[in-house]
Amino acid sequence: MRTALTLVLTLFLNVAALYLVTASPAYAEKSNASDIKVIQGLLDAKQYEDADRQALLFAESALQQETPTSGFFTLAELLQTSSRFESSIAVLNAALEAYTREGKLSEVARALLYLGQSERQLANYVTAQDYLRRAMSIAQMKKQKLLQAKISLEMGIVFKEQGEVERALEPLKEALGIFRNNDSIADSSACLSHIGDIYALLDQNTQALSYYNDAFSAISNTANKQLMGIIKTRLGALQLKNNEKEKALRSITGGLDLLLATNDVGAISEAKIVLGRALIETGNEPRGISLLQEAMSFAAESGQTRLVNDVRLALAQNYLREQKFDLALAFASEGLTDAREKGNLRGQLRFLAIQLSASVSLGDFQKALDIQSVIQKLREALLSSENQNALKGLQAEIELVRQSKELERLEESKQLVIAQAEKEKLKNTLFWSASLAVLLMMFLLWSRFKERQQTIILRREVRLQTEALQDKNSELERAYKTLEHVSLRDPLTGLYNRYYLESQLPEEIKRSQIEISKNATTSGKHDLLCLLIDIDHFKRINDDFGHLAGDKVLEGFAAVLKEVFRNTDLIIRWGGEEFLVVCRHSSREELPELAERCRETVASHVFDIGDSKTIKVTCSIGFSILPPNEIVNFDNAWRRTFEVVDYALYAAKLSGRNGWIGVIETYNTTTSNRTSLDKKFDFPSSRIATSFNNIASIHWPEEVAG
Repeated sequence: MRTALTLVLTLFLNVAALYLVTASPAYAEKSNASDIKVIQGLLDAKQYEDADRQALLFAESALQQETPTSGFFTLAELLQTSSRFESSIAVLNAALEAYTREGKLSEVARALLYLGQSERQLANYVTAQDYLRRAMSIAQMKKQKLLQAKISLEMGIVFKEQGEVERALEPLKEALGIFRNNDSIADSSACLSHIGDIYALLDQNTQALSYYNDAFSAISNTANKQLMGIIKTRLGALQLKNNEKEKALRSITGGLDLLLATNDVGAISEAKIVLGRALIETGNEPRGISLLQEAMSFAAESGQTRLVNDVRLALAQNYLREQKFDLALAFASEGLTDAREKGNLRGQLRFLAIQLSASVSLGDFQKALDIQSVIQKLREALLSSENQNALKGLQAEIELVRQSKELERLEESKQLVIAQAEKEKLKNTLFWSASLAVLLMMFLLWSRFKERQQTIILRREVRLQTEALQDKNSELERAYKTLEHVSLRDPLTGLYNRYYLESQLPEEIKRSQIEISKNATTSGKHDLLCLLIDIDHFKRINDDFGHLAGDKVLEGFAAVLKEVFRNTDLIIRWGGEEFLVVCRHSSREELPELAERCRETVASHVFDIGDSKTIKVTCSIGFSILPPNEIVNFDNAWRRTFEVVDYALYAAKLSGRNGWIGVIETYNTTTSNRTSLDKKFDFPSSRIATSFNNIASIHWPEEVAG
């Protein structure tokens, strides 16, 4: 017998020790690292569907951990590098939920930044901008300059890919300054490379080449093969644009070799597109088209619309050169449709140019005229919205020319005056008077003109500053609402937490006491009522069905409380399985009815715990009028009230659970039948109500302990 007991005890201790180890955060992190290693192996083996499934399982498992795992971002970066953007979005949404629940705003901003990157790769630019703006609000609130720079870099890339190249320059240059101040070499190089892309799109090839060379020089002494490969590929594309075909082939091939040593399949496909174009232009058409088709297949499978359109453009240009006009028009039409959907004016112009050339070659001049009309309208729209800096430079040049002409006219006038003075001395006075009047009039007109120009400039500057201030205020308001939701709401049930109650309760107690003193002779609903509600045997639910089932019961319990109590009542998740309700504008006589209605509704409710399983639960309730006796000081009033309802709740549990006990009111006169509650809280006497048989059947804590 003794041996059997020893074996059972040993087994129990071993199981308990195993549970404690596996439940620890350190064990969970170790398990997460192992899962990520498995997913990385699947991605390296190009078993993408299996990797996607494992990533989704990882996200679901990590959400159930008490402490959010740091592996969210590691896994998201792996998935992005392998162009599994849909899966990375699922993992990042799980990270966003976990970090929001914990109130970790820096991690929330980082998750929003990664979500913006994934949505941008899928050409969901509106969604990407929304995520990035939310991330920027938090980064600015937390004053994290480096994070702000990373967000600005990503925002600049979004604008660039939409064809809004002038709009993209500002965030990129802002990010570049911060990266250089922080000696962030890789990020600085990436910024320089993207600025080079913009100048290449504007056909400012010399400026673009300068930025590409600076970007490569900055990164060349590091081991960052991925970024070096990307920059060399873009440099090759620029050389191809300048008709330096052999040099372009060497640069692109070198860039592709560097990228093949990494796992960035998206960058590899982008390099293959550029290499395919170069091979076609150097006469190796079969190999070039093969590379383009290979890249097209990958881009379509991974949902990267931008890469798909790059391939369409390259194929359409090739078929146009070969006079295969039907194929050229087909690819151009598909690309034009996508460019219109994304609002990319530059992309539309490229595909329309191919359609125009093909239509002219086919002799369809009416269609060509229609296309030319559309091209003209798009160019006007593009010119009206871009290159403001160039416009300012042109205005400065015009002003210099204008001033030089003015000086020439003044010089001619001076020479004329001297000549006239020599020839006609008699008319000297009249001439100078007239000249002075003319000059004065010109000066006045010029002054008015300059004043009006300055006024226009100042008004425009004030309007821009006002709009910027309004944007900042909106961002601050969104960030404040995000922070308020995180700090005052329980993330699981959506109910307010105790911090919200403590911010609202002092004014409510003061209001109630004033109303009671004004209406002392009349009965009315001026009381504050306090109920502390606890789910019976909640630990057993977690033990038997798991913490996920327990969370579902808590969510369902919160919904039941919202049905029982009014919208004006404060329903608070106090902690664990305890909930606290403060009823405003109520009568103390309603306390038993409210408690019984709550108990009965909970007992009759069926709770869904997932996997088609349901359970029923009961609750125990302690209540009191708030405050239970005349106390002016808020801290004392609230502390005394909570002690009373907590004591009454404890007594309800000791008396058998699924019931309620509470104080309706206290009196200033002492009676002979004082209860344990009266003695504990020094009430002369009180009126107590209970759902159990009678007050005598209540098991008070002191009596049970004794």
